[in-house]
Amino acid sequence: MDKNHVRQHVLEIVKDLRKQGLSKYNTNTSRIVNDTIKKVKLKRVIIGLNTPGCSYGKNLEGCFHCGYLKGYGHLNNMYNQFLEDLKQYAGQDTIYLYSNGSFFDPEEIPHKLQKKMLMHLVDSGFKRIIVETRPDFIYEAHLNDLLKSIPSHYLKIGLGFDTYNNDIRDVCLNKGFTRYQYDDAARILNKNEIIFETRIVLKPPFLTEDEAIKEALLSIEHAFKKGSNEVSLEPLAIQDYTLQDYLRKKGFYRVPWLWSVISIIRDVHYKGRTVVGGEAFLPLPKEIAHNCNKCSDSIWQAIDNFNKTQDIILFDSFDCDCIEDWKKDLNTKDIALFNRIMDNINGE
Repeated sequence: MDKNHVRQHVLEIVKDLRKQGLSKYNTNTSRIVNDTIKKVKLKRVIIGLNTPGCSYGKNLEGCFHCGYLKGYGHLNNMYNQFLEDLKQYAGQDTIYLYSNGSFFDPEEIPHKLQKKMLMHLVDSGFKRIIVETRPDFIYEAHLNDLLKSIPSHYLKIGLGFDTYNNDIRDVCLNKGFTRYQYDDAARILNKNEIIFETRIVLKPPFLTEDEAIKEALLSIEHAFKKGSNEVSLEPLAIQDYTLQDYLRKKGFYRVPWLWSVISIIRDVHYKGRTVVGGEAFLPLPKEIAHNCNKCSDSIWQAIDNFNKTQDIILFDSFDCDCIEDWKKDLNTKDIALFNRIMDNINGE
């Protein structure tokens, strides 16, 4: 079955979902971030930039699993909004700049404005500035210009990679970049001594639990080989008007088991610093990775502690009856991926 035909079929479904959501969705990134901080009680220092939106997400396309639907702000207001939100964070050392897409996307945040914000943060006393970007927006010439004003040790970049397999990236996630582009971005960042954390998605739509674990392990292995200083494993959550929500309602998707998260961490923790995300997707999800009601909260607490300490022993004492259900899920067999996708989309 032709990959492009399958991807186009899924894209039409996602476009329709986004049309449904646009009339109901609050796209104010600053408000979304502040609401998330309050509800999840995040201790991170975060500014959500109201940008015009992810350039890759225009025309109702973009990443299939993304909960952002469009931009909110305008370029001529963004810097003032940045300064206003920054007032609450005087005296802090580390700050996260979130946008609707990629900080280094020049259509979303022009290069001059990127530099202006970063220089202001350095001048304000911040020691570490964390931004996120797709790898196809890492240009060596732009970074060289940026580093004339901002020393590399101030920056930490969350670099999208998501998954190793290009077919899964294209058809299940619609990421619009290749493994080669991630590799090239990693090369440029390493060359310029910029710390970067690679983001890996756990359980893209349409994958079985066993496939998802194997793909995550392969992806993490590749990221460390390419010099990633850290990996963030992101168990996929359920957000409104996304492909995973559509499939869940049809009975074809379950968020990842926390047993899968633990299994992956056990296998990769010695390769390099690995943390687990997924609790604070923006906008806030209605369902995150879980086991049963008896053990999920305590395992999430252990994951939070592991992120801080990297102590794998934290997971040694966990046991629950639901582990048998997880093992059954691991043994689920299915038909070839592209055929499976068409069956799921058609409701079979």
